[in-house]
Amino acid sequence: MATAKDFHKEGYNCCEAMLKSANVNKGLDIPVNLGSPFGSGMTVGSTCGAITGAAIILGYLKGRKDSTEKNLSWKDTKALMNAVKEKYGTLECIQLKKQGVSCNEIIEYVEELLNNQL
Repeated sequence: MATAKDFHKEGYNCCEAMLKSANVNKGLDIPVNLGSPFGSGMTVGSTCGAITGAAIILGYLKGRKDSTEKNLSWKDTKALMNAVKEKYGTLECIQLKKQGVSCNEIIEYVEELLNNQL
């Protein structure tokens, strides 16, 4: 089984790697290019791309297609983000890097959290 970390090593940014991994391992068809602007914390060190990738995946699988439907992605997205913040103290790419957290480390952790929710 290929992991998001494997795809990151191939040159995908953190968000793209999460999407590519979900597509390959879960049989999904999320356009990987949706993740292109989210690498390096939306290019400015903001929210980590692995986290935004996981949120896109949760939205794809559990989000609503109509405003009358219940949004089932919120609960899992919130839980995932809270778990990351609890472990690392931040969701921000720039802060994670300042703490010495590598992209591969955060990708691996977020993918594990995501897989436990799916």
